[in-house]
Amino acid sequence: KILLAQRSAAHKPINVQWVGNAPQLQLQMNTANTDKMESYSGQRMQIGQLKGAKTATLNMTLDEWTVLTLSLGLYATPISLAAGTVTGEELPSPIAIGDVIRLDNGFIDDLVIEAAAPLALGTDYRLESPSAGLIEFLTAQPDPLTADYEHAEIEGVTMFTSPPPERWLLLDGINTETGERVLLDLYRVQFNPVDDLNLITDEYGNMPLAGTVLFDPVNASDANLGGFGRVQAKADA
Repeated sequence: KILLAQRSAAHKPINVQWVGNAPQLQLQMNTANTDKMESYSGQRMQIGQLKGAKTATLNMTLDEWTVLTLSLGLYATPISLAAGTVTGEELPSPIAIGDVIRLDNGFIDDLVIEAAAPLALGTDYRLESPSAGLIEFLTAQPDPLTADYEHAEIEGVTMFTSPPPERWLLLDGINTETGERVLLDLYRVQFNPVDDLNLITDEYGNMPLAGTVLFDPVNASDANLGGFGRVQAKADA
């Protein structure tokens, strides 16, 4: 399982959440090196290497689109709307035959459209999509219309309304050869926006996410933690 957590003021993981099925998790580590070549033999052979900055990146693929995973991949803010009743929502006017309009809310039920009197469902209009709140009109309506309806509880996200998300990542893993448990902690993973989100596909949809593992100066002061992360397994008896 891959779990993501926020960090408390004491730099501990809190609000731990499972991201759902994830068929891939890949950690890539690198150092920026400067090579030194000799100039005395005519062969220009390497005689030294200066170690530079240490970096680590993370790539994972998620199978489940949830408010949590979409918030990470879309730099989004979660939103919620309680179930409710709408009365007197004004519709565009005038309306011609074949016009399709969208209500302010989706996932609707018990729709009533009125001018001087209620319009007839199936005669004056039809529900093109109750989930999207789409209505197609079958008769012309020159007078202003209003809509009354109920809508379900709604949850979602608003794209690019949040700063780059940073999370503590925990892999609660299993060595499938031995059955032993393995833990991986990465203290500060900052995610990039999703590069490619296939919204219509003939295959199972997934969400690829990439990020950078940042240095944690607080945990770096603890020799049992380190500055980037750690891997743990149960010691042999």
